[in-house]
Amino acid sequence: MFRYTLTLCVTLLSLLAFAPLPGLAQDKDTKAPIKEKVQKEKKAVSPIIPALKKIKKVKGRVNEKADYFIFLYSASWCGPCCREMPEIVKTYKDIKKSGKVDIVLFCQDNTMNAAKNFVNNFRIKFLTVMGNDDKCAKVPGHAPSGGIPHCNIVDRAGRTIISGHPGNVLEHWKSYTIDKESAEIEE
Repeated sequence: MFRYTLTLCVTLLSLLAFAPLPGLAQDKDTKAPIKEKVQKEKKAVSPIIPALKKIKKVKGRVNEKADYFIFLYSASWCGPCCREMPEIVKTYKDIKKSGKVDIVLFCQDNTMNAAKNFVNNFRIKFLTVMGNDDKCAKVPGHAPSGGIPHCNIVDRAGRTIISGHPGNVLEHWKSYTIDKESAEIEE
């Protein structure tokens, strides 16, 4: 009886040794772990990056490794935009530290000089492009609301996560980006 039980236990243990682990489900097509496939997809260049590079740039650079982008629509001639900009510039310092989120300003000014003055007056460090450029419409996630100031948080693919007034959206930017991603990893 002991020998039978021992044989049964050894057989079960050897079966378990070769069983796939629950956290490492495999993709049927490649037999590669799904986690690795997701990581490779994340490393792929976002379609947002090449589209942004085709637009007239006022100043700054985009974080090409960002998982989320905050598209800000603003202009120098807009009083509410000018009142919001110091807080946005201050918030950008925290956003930049995360490394996972970046801001792109679609400046709605009519001339490059007006846009440059706007950027310089507020010491804007994030990428600023001319928002009246026809090529803006080709940026995945580009969705001006018709009124400014306005912003959208979009993921790497250009899907809108949230849209609204910059003060409201930027106050909770972490909950839409960093915290959300951390919660998904932990599950």
